[in-house]
Amino acid sequence: MSVSSKAFPATYSLLFIAAAASLLWNTPAEILDDALADTELAEKTFEATPHFECDFLHVSPGTPSVHAGTITELADGTLLAGWFGGTREGARDVAIYASRRSPGSEWSHPEAIATREDTVESLGRYIRKLGNPVIYRDSEDRVWLFYVAVSIGGWSGSFIVVKSSDDNGRTWTPAKRLVTSPFLNISTLLKGSPLQTTSGHLVLPVYHEFVQKFGELLWLNRDGDLVYKNKISPTTGTLQPWLVPTDQQQIRAYYRQSGHPENRVLTNTADRLSGPWTDPESIDVPNPNSATAVIHRNGGGYLMAANPTEAGRKQLALAISDDGVNWRFIKDLENESGKGQFSYPYAIRSSDGNYHVIYTWNRKRMRIATFNDAWLEAQQ
Repeated sequence: MSVSSKAFPATYSLLFIAAAASLLWNTPAEILDDALADTELAEKTFEATPHFECDFLHVSPGTPSVHAGTITELADGTLLAGWFGGTREGARDVAIYASRRSPGSEWSHPEAIATREDTVESLGRYIRKLGNPVIYRDSEDRVWLFYVAVSIGGWSGSFIVVKSSDDNGRTWTPAKRLVTSPFLNISTLLKGSPLQTTSGHLVLPVYHEFVQKFGELLWLNRDGDLVYKNKISPTTGTLQPWLVPTDQQQIRAYYRQSGHPENRVLTNTADRLSGPWTDPESIDVPNPNSATAVIHRNGGGYLMAANPTEAGRKQLALAISDDGVNWRFIKDLENESGKGQFSYPYAIRSSDGNYHVIYTWNRKRMRIATFNDAWLEAQQ
C-alpha cells in the first residue's frame, strides 16, 4: 500500500519523537543497579532535653505572598532555606528567595537567588512566572537549586530550571533548562528533595500534571544534565512524590493525591530506584490535595508532616511510624479555624539530630519548626 506524501511529515515526526524518547528512557547500565549513597538510616541516638522552637523567616519588602519552602544543611552546619515570593503566586515579580542561619545565630534577611529577569537572560527565552524551589547540598558540598518556570499557560506548562553553587549558595551559576520531554518539554514540576547515588547521580523526584498526573524520577549527572528518567506512579492522580529510602536499594515514595478516588496519602515502593515500581496504594492518612514530607527518625522509624484532614489546609501536624505505612498523628504545628492555610511542608534532619520543617504560613510568611527526638517522645 502506498503512502501519500502528506503523510510523511507526520510519520517522520512520530519517528523522531520515538527515537528521542528511546535515547532518553532506555536505562543506562550504570543506572540499572545504582545504589543510594545515603539512606539516612542512622543508628546513633541523641541524648538531649526536649527542645522545640518555631521561627518566622523575614519576608522581603514587596512580597506579600510566599509559598513552597525548602531547606538544606550546609557542610558547616548552616541551614539554608528557600521559597518563592511576590505580589501573588504566578505574578511576574515572583522570585526565589533564600535565608540562612549559622549555628547559634538568627535567620538572615532574605536575598533573591533567582529572578524572572536573570532566568530570561540565562535561557534566552520568554519566562512568564517562577515557582516551587528545591535546594539541596550533595556529597561534594555543591549546593543545587531547582525551580520551575513557565513560558506559556499555567503550572501544567512548567519546565525545570537548575542552578548550582560551589560557595554555599553565595553565588550561583547561570540558569540552565532541563529538557525532560522530547515533545514541547512542558509539564514537569517538582516539590520533593533529591537523593544521591553511589555513582554520583542526583535523583530528583518530579511530577507531570498535563492531562494525567503522575510521578517521575530525573537522573542528573555531576554537571546537572539529565541522563535518564523513569515513571514511578502508574496510577494517575498522584502528585509531588517524596522519596524515603528503606535501605541502599529499596525505596518508598509518598504522594499528594489530586483527583484520586481516595482522599488519602498514596505510597508505593521499588526494590531499586530504576524500578519497577508497585501500584500506589492509599494509607490511613487523610490528604486534602496537599503536599506531605517524610523523613527518617534517629535510630529508626519515620516522621511525617502533613495536613491530616480531607477538609483543607487549616491543620498541619506531625505523625510518626515504625514501618512507614501505619501512622499516628501526635502533635499539631498549626490548627486554626476560619481561613487559615498551613501547607507545603518540607523536612530534613540535620547532623546534630534535630528535625527542621519549613512550611507556608497563611501564604504570608514562611515558618520553620525545629525540634528533637526528646520533644517528639514527650508528645506521645
